[in-house]
Amino acid sequence: MFPEWGVGMTIYYEEMGNRSRPSIVFIHGGGLSGWVWCRQVEHFNDYHCLVPDLPGHGKSLSQGIMNLKDCSALIAELIENRANNHKAHVIGHSLGGKVVVELLSTRPDLIDHAIIASAFVGPLFCLKLIHRPVTYKISSLMLRNKVVQYLLIKLLKLPDEYSIEHYKEDFSNLTSDSLFRLYDQLIQFSKIPRNLELANVPTLILAGEKELKAMKQSVKEIAEILPDSRGILLNKADHTYPWTRYEEFNKIIRLWIHEKTIPREFVQVIY
Repeated sequence: MFPEWGVGMTIYYEEMGNRSRPSIVFIHGGGLSGWVWCRQVEHFNDYHCLVPDLPGHGKSLSQGIMNLKDCSALIAELIENRANNHKAHVIGHSLGGKVVVELLSTRPDLIDHAIIASAFVGPLFCLKLIHRPVTYKISSLMLRNKVVQYLLIKLLKLPDEYSIEHYKEDFSNLTSDSLFRLYDQLIQFSKIPRNLELANVPTLILAGEKELKAMKQSVKEIAEILPDSRGILLNKADHTYPWTRYEEFNKIIRLWIHEKTIPREFVQVIY
């Protein structure tokens, strides 16, 4: 479906589940698209699920990569136009988690509960050193190499042929320009946005226990600013947990949006 936004903008989204129930918006990470949430959409079929493809990704590819403020504005309009009672639970992973952070800082009134999964905040010194157009020209060529694709599939631990085919399609669409603009957004929006401390929304921030120390530190930093938040680590998990540890992740989501509780049998509470 293609709703129209503001200045002639369009963004693709899929709408599934029970349309009479509360809405959940699932926001994917960078370089991928809405298909990564297939395990969540299947599990939460008792909810009204909205799954957008961010600009420059998936079926919103033609829009090109946009800055995170514009992405969060598009998600805000999606909630206002399609969510039941113009409000939704909002869940984002990686780049999608950073979109949730932006949305909390600008339109907390649209969010019932939020889950920020593996959203990095803080300086990106190493990335800045190599952040040059030539870096991404080389990277885009490498992404088309079958050996590199095979290694990335193994690294991402994609669980089935459905995921692998969608991943190949998404990554084949990444150009040197789109890669540059994507990482440029990570650098420009590396700091926690202003007014986040005013977002009085029940928010769960998490990362995998096996993720980088800086990612786990980001969980604490975001949780310390939000007035109604908790920070957790999913035991023995890396960055791929939405699809490799989906049963536990789905339980985390359901308990948070239902009861604002945490399943302590497989997580560590760090804030």
